[in-house]
Amino acid sequence: MSHTPPLGGPTTSYTPAQIRRNRLIFLGVVLVLAGLVAFVTLGPHDTKDQSATLHAGDCFQNVGTDKHAKAKKLDCTDPHADYKVLKMDKGGVVDTFSCSGVPGTTGSLTQMGAEGSFVVCFKENDDKGSN
Repeated sequence: MSHTPPLGGPTTSYTPAQIRRNRLIFLGVVLVLAGLVAFVTLGPHDTKDQSATLHAGDCFQNVGTDKHAKAKKLDCTDPHADYKVLKMDKGGVVDTFSCSGVPGTTGSLTQMGAEGSFVVCFKENDDKGSN
């Protein structure tokens, strides 16, 4: 009678050095994945919108998109301060009404939400990067 080996069983045995190396590789992969998850969750991205805290004379950078602007308030001499606020109209809802009489206005930011609505009239910041 012939004898067949059992199916699915390991055919090679690993040395302790190979087992240790495989565990270290696995641990390294787990640590890299944990680091990536922590960076995405707690990373340096600034998601807080400071648009509602702007006042005339303040400068800001748009850290959002053109469609979904998010203002980050900066010192006017900061090289990233792209815009200077000319007028903040709390309660405003239509930028053409709020900004039409403000000389020098090149853009506006309008937000409406549960906290209320406002329009920010702004221009490009001429003081950017000057110290």
